[in-house]
Amino acid sequence: MKKVACLLGVILLCVGMASAYEIKCDCPKEVYRGDIITIGGTSTLPPGYSTWLQLYEVQPLARELTSQAIVIQQDGTWSVQLQTLALEEGTYKFEIEEDVMDYPLSSGSDRTVIFKVIDRSDEITILSPSTQTSENMLEIRGRAPDVGSAGLQIEVTDSRADTVYGPRYIRTDDSGFFSEDIAVPGPGRYFAEFSDFRNNEARFITRVGFYLDEPVATQPTVAGPTAAPGVPSGAQAVSASAAASRETPAYFTAETLSGMVGVSTSIGMDWRVYYTDGAGSPVRVDDAGSSAPEEFTVTPAGGALYLKVEPVRAGDAGTVTVTVTNAKSVTGDPGAATQFGDPVPESEPTKSPFPVVVLIFALCIAGWASIRK
Repeated sequence: MKKVACLLGVILLCVGMASAYEIKCDCPKEVYRGDIITIGGTSTLPPGYSTWLQLYEVQPLARELTSQAIVIQQDGTWSVQLQTLALEEGTYKFEIEEDVMDYPLSSGSDRTVIFKVIDRSDEITILSPSTQTSENMLEIRGRAPDVGSAGLQIEVTDSRADTVYGPRYIRTDDSGFFSEDIAVPGPGRYFAEFSDFRNNEARFITRVGFYLDEPVATQPTVAGPTAAPGVPSGAQAVSASAAASRETPAYFTAETLSGMVGVSTSIGMDWRVYYTDGAGSPVRVDDAGSSAPEEFTVTPAGGALYLKVEPVRAGDAGTVTVTVTNAKSVTGDPGAATQFGDPVPESEPTKSPFPVVVLIFALCIAGWASIRK
C-alpha cells in the first residue's frame, strides 16, 4: 500500500512539474493603426526556449495573419515588435503556441490576448505635397479638426528610422490648422509621426511619408506632374479610374516605357495596392492612410505592369484613380486579376437579340402554317 502511495506521489509530483511553466503577455488593450508597438512579458520557461506568437484578425474578418518568434531571455523576459500599419480597424488576438508534451503551460498563463486596433488616420488631412523640392527644409501643413487648438506632437524620422526632429509639440489654431517648416539633413525619404495628448498620455494618430527632392538649376518650361524619385524627368503620366471594394478590387494594366516607373493613387480613402510585372510574385504597398496617396516606384521586367487596388477597411468602397508615370497607357482591366491569383470579376451579361428573332420567326411560321390549313 505504501508503494502505491509513493508511486502516486511521484506521478503527482511529475504532473506538477510538467504544469509549472508560466508565460505572461503584456499587450495594450487598444493600439492605434500605424504605430509600432512592443509586446512582451515574462516566463518561467528556460532561457533560450523559443515558440511562436500567432496573430489573428477576429473582426471584421476572421482570419490568420502572421506569426513571430519569441525567445525567452536569461532574466525570463521576452518581447517582439508589431507594425500595425497593415492592420485595419477591428479586433485582433495573439495566441502563444504551446509545446504540450515537453513544455506545457500552467492555467495561469496568457495563452490568448485580445486587443483592438483604432484607426485615427482620418483625423488629420495633410495639405503640403508628399513630394517637395528643397535642399534641407521639409514643409508640413495640415488640419486636425478634432484636435482643435490643443496642439500636435510631431516626430520626423529619416529612411533609416533616425530621428531628425522632435518629438515636439507644435501649435494648432481653433480649427486644427497647423504649419511647421522642419530642417532636415538633405534630400531623401522622411516620415512624420503625429500624436495628440489626452488623459495624461500621448496618443498616436498617424504616420505620413514625404520625399524631399533636390532642386534643379533649371525648371521645365511646360508644367507637369512631379516625377517620382528615379523616374525620368519629364516622363509622361497617364491615369485611369475604377470602382473598388474589398469584395471586388479594381484591376489595371499599364503599358510602361523603359526605365523606372512611378505609381500613385488618389486620396480620400485608405487604399492598399498590389503590383506585379508578371515575372515575380505580387508586392503589397500599404504605407499611407486616407490623407496621402500610396506611392511607389518599380522597374518592370517587361512592358506590362499589373495593379490591384482595394480599400484597407472591409466596409469601404469607392472610385480609385491610379496615375502611372513613364508609361504609354493605363486602363482598367478585370482580366489582370489572374496575375494575382484572383478570379476574373464577372461582368453583367449582355443579352443577345438572337432568341427574340428566333421567337418572332417561329411565330411567323406557325401563323403561315395555320393560314395554309
